Amino acid sequence: MILLSVILPARNEFPNIVHTIYSILHAWEAEGHDPDTLEIIVVDNCSNDDIHPHRGTAGTTSYLEGRGIYYNARMKILRDPIAGNHSARNKGAKLARGKYLFFSDAHMAYRPGFFKEMMRTTYESGGLVHGAIAWMGAYPPVVGGVGFSYTIKLGEEWKGTWAPYYLADDWWYIPSQGHCSVMVDREQFFKFGGYPKVHRTYGGGEFYIDMKWWMMGSTVAVNPKAIGYHLSSGRGYSYNHRDYIENVLGVTHVLGCDDWRERVYMNALRKTRKEELDEIMARNEVEYKKEKEFVQKNIKKSFNDLLLERPWDKKNMERHGKANGAMTIFHYTWLDLLAQSPIALEAYRNSKYQKGLEEFIENNLSEFIYLGKNFDAERIKKLKEVIWS
Repeated sequence: MILLSVILPARNEFPNIVHTIYSILHAWEAEGHDPDTLEIIVVDNCSNDDIHPHRGTAGTTSYLEGRGIYYNARMKILRDPIAGNHSARNKGAKLARGKYLFFSDAHMAYRPGFFKEMMRTTYESGGLVHGAIAWMGAYPPVVGGVGFSYTIKLGEEWKGTWAPYYLADDWWYIPSQGHCSVMVDREQFFKFGGYPKVHRTYGGGEFYIDMKWWMMGSTVAVNPKAIGYHLSSGRGYSYNHRDYIENVLGVTHVLGCDDWRERVYMNALRKTRKEELDEIMARNEVEYKKEKEFVQKNIKKSFNDLLLERPWDKKNMERHGKANGAMTIFHYTWLDLLAQSPIALEAYRNSKYQKGLEEFIENNLSEFIYLGKNFDAERIKKLKEVIWS
């Protein structure tokens, strides 16, 4: 009986992945678990780091294949020809046999007790669970130096950014977090559809899956007792920001966030050719069609419902008597940027969504609007008159 399946997407991660695997094994043993109840699945994403000067060592998975952990089947290797960490996680999950799935970066270290606390929280909360993340060099971990959640940031983009906000001594609910170490019940993972099926580069999919869990009626939590150390490794491959934008436009399409998706599109118009962005939008319609149909059939709340209700705060008030969910909406500052781009401004004026989204933000989420240092209400009023004239 496998209790935990650890899935490690890895591209050019040697030697970090060796240290990560040892850390996982040592933490598991220190917690008193039976070694036979753990499996590790490495999903090699097109690694090409197998040229190494030292005899007996090689690349990301070439090195591991010569070790006993591979021969005794405690670790399995899947070579994935598609370079994408989210698609790799989906494929690794299909091979997994554990009750719980744990998705980890291949450049992590885990404190003993980590997995025990993560499994407890996954069972008690019934949803996705993140570990608290410290960074190598920041030892011992102290409040203010550990990442517990994401602050939702909307307007110019659709994303979350790290926040060190500490709420309680035991686990609490969060809107989202980075996915360098996240656990979920295996049955629920497949029931909810897992990570995005289309993936071009790193980014977009993490915030997507957390929001999807909330929209489908589940939860997202973090446990401050489960601390992982992030090595802050380089990605080991090239990165194209246009691919990131395509990811975000795709996942917002799946979740039905048409109004926020359009803002991402308009913001990108300021620096990207319209023809190129229109091709991306059309490609989203085709590539994400089945995933969008599945998600829209199963969600219980829209994304804007979440922004209004903020269930993570409500649940924390019930559990701990306090809340610290955070959100920042770039609205007035974004209108300033918009006014500087004729093509983006034209798209805004001709949109069927943006007038309604503007009213939704100002009427319901005004406390979260970023004002900046030089906010002038009268100037913003005149700016809006010019935009909508």
